[in-house]
Amino acid sequence: MPQTLHDLLAAFARYGGAENGGVRRLAATSEDKAARDRLRREMTARDLTPTIDPIGNMFGVARLAPASREAVLVGSHLDSQITGGRFDGAYGVLAGLLAVEAVRDRAAARPGAARRNLALVNWTNEEGARFQPSLTGSSVFAGTLALENAWSLTDRDGATLADALTAIGYRGDAWLALAPTRYVELHIEQGVRLEEAGADIGVGSGAWAARKVSIIFSGEASHTGPTPMPRRRDALRAAARAIEALYEEVERELSGAHASAARIEVAPNSPNVVPEKAQVWFEIRHEDEAIAQTVGDRFLRRVAAVCAPLGVTFDIAVDERRSSASLDQAGVDLVRSATAALGLSAITLKTIAGHDALAAQKRLPASLIFVPSRGGLSHNPLEFTDQAALDKGLSVLIETLWRMATAP
Repeated sequence: MPQTLHDLLAAFARYGGAENGGVRRLAATSEDKAARDRLRREMTARDLTPTIDPIGNMFGVARLAPASREAVLVGSHLDSQITGGRFDGAYGVLAGLLAVEAVRDRAAARPGAARRNLALVNWTNEEGARFQPSLTGSSVFAGTLALENAWSLTDRDGATLADALTAIGYRGDAWLALAPTRYVELHIEQGVRLEEAGADIGVGSGAWAARKVSIIFSGEASHTGPTPMPRRRDALRAAARAIEALYEEVERELSGAHASAARIEVAPNSPNVVPEKAQVWFEIRHEDEAIAQTVGDRFLRRVAAVCAPLGVTFDIAVDERRSSASLDQAGVDLVRSATAALGLSAITLKTIAGHDALAAQKRLPASLIFVPSRGGLSHNPLEFTDQAALDKGLSVLIETLWRMATAP
């Protein structure tokens, strides 16, 4: 059985592995099941007690302090994007597995030092690539998404998350019996700030705000050949103009906002029929919540302006506003102290990407630890972090968990 972090990462990359070196392991698929089965075997081999909750979150409990009901959680997610790499999410789960084992061994050598237990966690559907919204399992855990609502989420083929979890044998029936006191997540940065700063570790202090808008454009189906141009009501043409309007608004702001229009669905999706419907998923992110909302408001006004001349109407299917978030300051200080004790350098930063820690923070103090990503590339088969950087992150995670498990 592999014992090193690098062996484990290579082993898990085979579940859903693609020829280009990437990983396609969508939530509650057969590939996800294979990775989950392997994780459960790894937990059992390390004497961690597995628990599967009703939304499919996997926990592996290490009893460091049997008299205590408290537990520090550590982990991330095994599901990936369609064009995923081998580090995003999996690194945090597998490093967490080894860190729990290392801290338990240290506690065994110092009887009475541990005051609380540890639990490894693999959250369900963090990515949201198959079921939306993302951060599903951690949001159910935090109490911000009702279990029944999570179960009813559907993929593009109409399958519900509840049925998909049942099909792979990971719709559990037992909630975590321990009382979680903290959550720690180790992750690749998915950006360039650590690399540019030459720092070993990034300590997450919070997150950017995001506004996620999905718009349905409605026109009229007609023949792409004989229908006169002035009579066409082309939903896709309106969607294209709206996409360009979003980028124009972001560029006009000159505020450093990030924006995307990364998913489109068109009907009837025939080369000989003018599109009668098009749905586009838009996204705006900024460190300042007010700017993210202002750009979004201006964009929606532009959508109305571009649709009218084309005879196309639109409906806002989703307008989700995620506020900027702050992570636990005591956790930030603790991670920085642990990093310094190991002789490593650190910077504090706000994450631009979403992570399970941001959902968990709504229930208990959460901490994010980052390691550099080469070129900032992620959600791509070529995402890469070298072994030395991965090992430094694991060392910081072990020291962090030790301090959290033994703190008065």
